[in-house]
Amino acid sequence: MVRALSAALLLAATSASAAPLALPSFENAVSQLQATVKSLRAASVKALSADIGPQLDSLSWDLQRSAQDASRMRDDLRLLMTRVNTRAPGAPADQTLTWDVQRFNQDLQTLAQDSQWRLNDLRSLSAQAQKDPGLVARAQNLDNAARALKSMTNWLVFDVRFDTMDLNRAGYTFESMDLDRYSRDVDQSAQDLQNEADRLLAKVR
Repeated sequence: MVRALSAALLLAATSASAAPLALPSFENAVSQLQATVKSLRAASVKALSADIGPQLDSLSWDLQRSAQDASRMRDDLRLLMTRVNTRAPGAPADQTLTWDVQRFNQDLQTLAQDSQWRLNDLRSLSAQAQKDPGLVARAQNLDNAARALKSMTNWLVFDVRFDTMDLNRAGYTFESMDLDRYSRDVDQSAQDLQNEADRLLAKVR
């Protein structure tokens, strides 16, 4: 009897001292899930930034080189047009000058094509970009390079369109038509590059 009573008292004391299991609340579960998602998103943005950051730097250098090419081409065009305008009326055709005019057209076409390819690259990077303060400086450098290219191509296109009249008068009809067409391509690609660079900068800010 005494043993049975002692066992009953011991069981009652043990049951009374045992704490109930704490189940997580719905609010805590949601909070933990949100924290996990936020952490994963931050890690994803960091990885993306590390991925496209060097590409932004490389593209900035490419645009700076294109601006330098456009500046050099302005100098080449001035020298070329001096030769065109100093030819004596009725002088025999200068094949060397014709080749140089055609070569300039090829350089202008190459500039237009390079600008279009870089525009395609920039659009791809812009599609990946997200808000990230770590990319702002790089995106700003790219935007500055795009604006510098646009400024230089504006001057180049202005010179080209002015000189097409002299080329026509000198008998370079087809060359002047190519010159006008390629200059329009350069102008449009440079404007699109600037617009896309502005858009990317706004996305990462």
